[in-house]
Amino acid sequence: MSDIARTIREREQAFEAQFKLSEEQNFKLRARRDRFFGHWVAHQMGLTGQAAEAYAIEAAQIDLEAAGDENLITKVTTDLQGAGHSFTNEDLLAALTDALLQAQQSLRDEYPDALGNDHHL
Repeated sequence: MSDIARTIREREQAFEAQFKLSEEQNFKLRARRDRFFGHWVAHQMGLTGQAAEAYAIEAAQIDLEAAGDENLITKVTTDLQGAGHSFTNEDLLAALTDALLQAQQSLRDEYPDALGNDHHL
């Protein structure tokens, strides 16, 4: 294999590794965001303990069934209305944004050196 071909292959592998890492981080971030958001919704409905945790897990799993936030917003709106609460889409999106910030901080706290020795680009 020539030096040029080897260099091209190494760059290709680096881009693939970078893409894989980025997708993994996005998946973890969205799952955590949805779980934090699920906890917020559970709190609004008066759920605590295991019931709140189960609701948060259920919220996080919605994104696995169908990508996008619309299904999650639809579900929590229905659940909140069923519990006698009314929130606007803006309220829910603000809570979702807060959950995203929590998730970002949580990942930073858990993985302070995310590109340590196990990721070489």
